[in-house]
Amino acid sequence: MKGWKTTLTAVVAVSFGVATAAFASAAGGHEAAGLPWKDFFLRLMNFAIMVAILIKLLKKPVANFFSSRRENIQRLLTELEEKKKEMEAKAAEYQAKLAALDQETEQILAEYIQEGEAEKQKIIEAAEKEAHYIKEQARFAIQQEIKAAKESLQEEIAELSVNAAEDLLKKSIRPEDQDRLIDEFITKAVEAK
Repeated sequence: MKGWKTTLTAVVAVSFGVATAAFASAAGGHEAAGLPWKDFFLRLMNFAIMVAILIKLLKKPVANFFSSRRENIQRLLTELEEKKKEMEAKAAEYQAKLAALDQETEQILAEYIQEGEAEKQKIIEAAEKEAHYIKEQARFAIQQEIKAAKESLQEEIAELSVNAAEDLLKKSIRPEDQDRLIDEFITKAVEAK
């Protein structure tokens, strides 16, 4: 900031000096005929002095300005380059994380599919065992029903046979046969005791 104040002061002073010289040369108004060499030479010298003063006054501030400007630009470029590298590193890191996330997602999905298949197999095996158990139970129940039906039929056949034999005996037995059978039964019953 201090360099700018010095530069501005120098520019104002030089401009004031140039303006004063211009007014002084225009106020003379008396020129000789032909080329005004003296006037031209004075103006040229005035210009050279003004340029020398400007160079003397502005050389260091302008050099400092451009030097500091170059340093600032260089520093900004370095910072931007560092930030660019950081951003590229972060981008690469995020890309790696995304790739790992994709891979992890695929792995989790594969695990769930594998677990689902295992669970499906367990369910199928349990259903097959249950179906086998139900078949065995049904087979056992059918065998028991058949056995009970056979026994019931045998009892019914025996009962019908006894009834038929009784009816047959009642029709074919005579009273003397009946007395003889009673005597035999009583004799056997007494002997059995």
